[in-house]
Parts: sequence; structure tokens; C-alpha cells
Amino acid sequence: MDIQTVLDRAEINDLLCKYSRGLDRVDEATLRSIYWDDAIEDRGPGLYIGNAQKWVDWTLGVLPVFAVTQHGLMNILIEVEGNVAWGETYFQAYHRFGRNQQQQAAAALLPADRTDIVWPEGDTEMILAGRYLDRFEKRGGVWKIAYRRMVNDWCRTQPVAEDWFRDNPTAYRSRKTLEDARAPTR
Repeated sequence: MDIQTVLDRAEINDLLCKYSRGLDRVDEATLRSIYWDDAIEDRGPGLYIGNAQKWVDWTLGVLPVFAVTQHGLMNILIEVEGNVAWGETYFQAYHRFGRNQQQQAAAALLPADRTDIVWPEGDTEMILAGRYLDRFEKRGGVWKIAYRRMVNDWCRTQPVAEDWFRDNPTAYRSRKTLEDARAPTR
């Protein structure tokens, strides 16, 4: 592997990490910056297939429903061929919402005709896992996502258990802000 391929893969890896941070910190500028303006986001028929920038608009409308989200990435495989690269990235996406947000969550996450879904009593957590299948393009010396397909492997929905936070009330808690992504100063 030559040094340029190593550098390209590192830049693409940063894009993937920025995506997770953009979602979890509700950072519109970051989410928009990782996609080309003509990029396609493909979540499947009935969910969303279309322009990625419009998908960012939809996502920014949905994220406030959740009290907490956390998108973790693993098993990142990137194959670079010149100015095009393909990636397969495993993910786990955690979403938490309260009993008062259940109808909003259902409206945001489920097709309108799915009235058979019953959420757990009280606060709920949903964990979705799968893979992002990406095509990246390098234009003007910059890598961004040109096409993304999200393939889902499994999902679990269950009541929230917060025993650890109850037993450790002074533990730091995250916030859905960009400031929460900064390391403390010395």
C-alpha cells in the first residue's frame, strides 16, 4: 500500500467519524460537510432514497425526538482506487426516548401504516445495528460521500434501565451539543 492510499483512507475514516459526531451532537454543518451536494442517501424503499442533503434536513427534524443518541463505528474496510473508494462500515446506533416522545418516535421511525408496533412502558431505548455501504469520491483533492446505503442487520427495543446513573449521580452526562464534543482545557 502506498502512502497516498494510507492518507486517503485516513481522510475517509475521519469522514465516517464526523458523521457519527454530527448525528450525536446535532451538528448540521458537519453532517452537510461529509456529503457531496449530489450525493444519494439510500435507506431503502419506504424509508428514504434521495438526495443526501435533503436527508440531513429530515434527520435534523427527527433528532430532537431522542433524549440521547450514540452512533458507534467498527470494522471499517476502505478500498481506494484513484479518486473513488468503497467502504463497508459496521455500526451500532443507540436511540433513547421518553414515554412522552413515543408517538413522535413512531411517526419518525415507522411507515404511517405500521400501527401494530407497541413500545415498552416508560422510557425506551432502541439499538439498531448494520452496515454503511459507501462510495466515496475525491473531487478537487477532497473526499466526501457520493452514495450511502444503510443495510440493517438487527434491532432491539427495550425499556431503559438507569441503575448505574442512579448509583453514580455525580457522573458526567452527555449533552446533544457541539460543545460536548470538546476535550477540557488544561
